[in-house]
Amino acid sequence: MALWAIESVGISGGFLSDLSLRLPKGLICVIGPRGSGKSTLAEAIRVVLGGVPTGAPKPRLDLLKANLGASVFSLTTTPGTDRGGFTIRRTYGQTAIMTAADARPVTTVDLDRGTFLPLDAYSSLDIEGIADESLGSKRRTLLDDLCATELQQVHLTLSDQRRLLEANAETIKATERKIRELTEQTEELGDVKAKLDALPPAGKKEGTPEFQSISKQKQFNEKELAGLANAVQKLKSLGEELPRLVSRSKSEIPPSLANPDSANVAILKPADEALASLWRSLEQIIVSASKTITATEAELSQVSNQLREAHAGQEAKYLSLQHLNQEAVKAFEARATAEKESATVVTLQQQKAAASAELQKLQVDRKALKAAYLLTRDKVSELRDGVANRLQSEAGAKVRIRVQRNADILEYQQQLLNSLYGTKLKNQEDILRILSAIRPEDLALMLREDDFNEFETHTSFGKERGRKILDALRQNLDPLELEVLPIDDRVIIELNVSTGPTANFKDASELSRGQKCTALLPILLARRDGPLLIDQPEDNLDNHFIYETVVDSILRLKPRRQMIFITHNANIPVLGEAELVVVMNSDGKRGFVEKAGTVDECRNEIIDLLEGGEEAFELRRKRYGS
Repeated sequence: MALWAIESVGISGGFLSDLSLRLPKGLICVIGPRGSGKSTLAEAIRVVLGGVPTGAPKPRLDLLKANLGASVFSLTTTPGTDRGGFTIRRTYGQTAIMTAADARPVTTVDLDRGTFLPLDAYSSLDIEGIADESLGSKRRTLLDDLCATELQQVHLTLSDQRRLLEANAETIKATERKIRELTEQTEELGDVKAKLDALPPAGKKEGTPEFQSISKQKQFNEKELAGLANAVQKLKSLGEELPRLVSRSKSEIPPSLANPDSANVAILKPADEALASLWRSLEQIIVSASKTITATEAELSQVSNQLREAHAGQEAKYLSLQHLNQEAVKAFEARATAEKESATVVTLQQQKAAASAELQKLQVDRKALKAAYLLTRDKVSELRDGVANRLQSEAGAKVRIRVQRNADILEYQQQLLNSLYGTKLKNQEDILRILSAIRPEDLALMLREDDFNEFETHTSFGKERGRKILDALRQNLDPLELEVLPIDDRVIIELNVSTGPTANFKDASELSRGQKCTALLPILLARRDGPLLIDQPEDNLDNHFIYETVVDSILRLKPRRQMIFITHNANIPVLGEAELVVVMNSDGKRGFVEKAGTVDECRNEIIDLLEGGEEAFELRRKRYGS
């Protein structure tokens, strides 16, 4: 049994009022003069299965409403290997009502999402749009739809990895800002060692022994308070770092080492339990350590208060002796200030060293995160490769489809272009072309390090012009975002346009309008096994290519899927051996089915309405015996 197919279509009201059709499996061709309602029938099928299209151009929506706005649709499907038969009823613009074969309402399915009863439907403009877009998402969608479930899982993983990368980037930026601030604070204090060396040694100036003693104590006091403050700060950092360390380690090790579907689940279970026990033990240790750290901080705070009280008394005594020892006071105060600044510099240098070590660790973490992210992105390409290979095996030798990894640079170019906006640099298209040849991660490194020499090696813009461009990029681009900018895959679809023995494949975007459809149709025919609806794809098709490429694909693939063609080309129904030809006509007020039957039964209408190539006419002549 094949996958599901459309069994019947009925319409009441609107341009196609009272239309009723029963559709077989295989190839169905709808023919008729222009204005007879062929495309309206195609739109009606799309509407009943997917609703009024969102985001469609206004002229199309206006035409839909004019022709079908007053219509009520009904459609039945045949059972398939993947699901049973259904009846669908819908009023234009309303939600569909679906019932199963036993008349039971189906309320758990949203038909408009297009995943439950997927219909592959394309107009000639849709096909040309896919062909024309050599870079962009349309061609990728042809592949992505066929591995949507697997891609969804990969994209969920990518989203998690991007969040980790973004959090890492924000922490790196904050740490770099802290290092810059500490550097500025250190530079503002100047060369404190030179200041100390220029001052006389402590205790050499005249002054009473008591004053000298209390002055020395004043120096000790500064160091004592600084030492206590540093200890409290270190304890606080320790209390914050312990949970982060465990949390980071826990996030890097999955809660379960075995895939649920793996035969080794039982073997790996003790490892999962051991890890779970480890995390619980570490959490208990952290709670205990946090309590101890908090208690120690409280003790240090108490000591600090006691020390301040002692310092206050010593300061009062110092002030009382100050007027007796003015010269000594000046010397000691100058030295005390310099020593205080020296202690501050030491503290700043320690904080900077700690921040630099943290920055180095963050950069190591980022390297691992980027590697995991890139490996996951490769899985997307691998899935697309698999779909492209399957389509290639079924599309025939005249058409070639392949995935060029990391070759769609549209988003990269857009970011580069945005960064140059407002710079008043001339020949920005040339600048963009040259910059696009540099890998985002390489350009990001140049921006982070402000490496003009490396930038000039890659670009050859010249010293003055290159400096302006590099400065504009550094001002407007975030290197941490740029280095993980996803460069998507490019899907290449080519047609062999040669009529001789030597192949000459050209990308679909470079082909004539008719050849574009010829290149895409075999791929569209081979994509899935559900119904395919194509509306007038061959207005400008070369009949030679239709015969060699399209018809061959139809004959090979129609046993497994239902194909509905709205067509003006006799090659498709005749050479494709259509199971049903639907002849439509119009009285100017509404369209209707004038006749429906086999190719032989609709012989006269096909001859009157359709044209074919010389070879096709000859084949028809032999078939009809005339």
